[in-house]
Amino acid sequence: MLNLDASDREDEVTAKESDREPEVPGFSISIVIPSWNGLHLLRENLPSVQAAAEFYEKVTRSPTEIIVVDDGSRDETVARLPLEFPRAVLVGSRENRGFAGACNLGFRRSSFDLVALLNNDVQIHRDYFLNKALHFVDEGVFAVTARVFEWETPIFTTGGRYAKFRRGFWSVYFNYDVDPDQGSDWVAGRRLLSAYAIGGFATYDRLKLQRIGGFNELMSPFHWEDVDLSYRAWKRGWEVRYEPRSRARHRTSATINSHYRQREVDAVSLRNRLLFHWINLHSRDFLLRHLAGLLVLFLSRILVLDFRFYGALLSAAGHLPQVLSLRREEKNQARRTDRELSGIFRRFFVEAPVHLYYNQRDVIRKHPESRETALRCADRLQ
Repeated sequence: MLNLDASDREDEVTAKESDREPEVPGFSISIVIPSWNGLHLLRENLPSVQAAAEFYEKVTRSPTEIIVVDDGSRDETVARLPLEFPRAVLVGSRENRGFAGACNLGFRRSSFDLVALLNNDVQIHRDYFLNKALHFVDEGVFAVTARVFEWETPIFTTGGRYAKFRRGFWSVYFNYDVDPDQGSDWVAGRRLLSAYAIGGFATYDRLKLQRIGGFNELMSPFHWEDVDLSYRAWKRGWEVRYEPRSRARHRTSATINSHYRQREVDAVSLRNRLLFHWINLHSRDFLLRHLAGLLVLFLSRILVLDFRFYGALLSAAGHLPQVLSLRREEKNQARRTDRELSGIFRRFFVEAPVHLYYNQRDVIRKHPESRETALRCADRLQ
């Protein structure tokens, strides 16, 4: 298990290293945690967030605030949270708004320089905020994402995000991590880019977040809203980065899996993937490739009886008036084209000392930390 409750000696070393960092910023941080029927998860994970916030305040002497957005819960969150975690500010919604709506409610309530968005099923290391905040010294940075491990064992699950436009769609599902032998200069120089900052462990520049309008609530209740937000930021001329020194562990989809069947999750994800492309693809050649890819899917999915595709397509098409309005707005705000952005990602993955991971098996075979963990677990089982 990844030990996030560091010893006193480890704290002392980390604090000394932080004090030596010449660019320790004085950014204040609003920490936003959306929660739906998740009091048990908050009880489990909020202590690590509070410890990291206190450590950040100690090192930087800058304030933090913790905002928990209760998204129409039916458990005892509203009654119990103020008593058990008096430092947290509780913002409530009587109805369930979905991830994007709950996050936007928290964004509007936040008042500090940076907004750190965390899932309620995430535990973080105590220097998590400190390492991320360093990136925002650069005014061109919109967001920073973290290095994340599985809940039970420290096996790498999420890092920087790879992106490639292929077959008419953006492929954004694969993770990368930095080469431990060759990537130290890239980490120290804060040069690691990410296609997007994952919503469960992303930190944003609050003013830029306000300018861009937060998450697109058309993509409620979940999925692709974080891809959409970061893509819009990239096209407006900003950057999204990966900070591997900000570490967390994640009980994956603890909320979604307890409320939705996998078929429903897949249908929503596919619908939102379509909405994302229809809103954000503006380069003529990219749009034409997308329409060609969509036509191929339309003609072929019936052969494998994939009726979910047609349901998702019909659902997405029902939002065309909103899509066209958002498309015009984003096209007017864009400072980069889709082709230019594709070139940025392509050059980065050619030049950067990183390894791409396609699935968990790939991680266990190749990722340095995860391979060692898997070998130790296998030895114990023998």
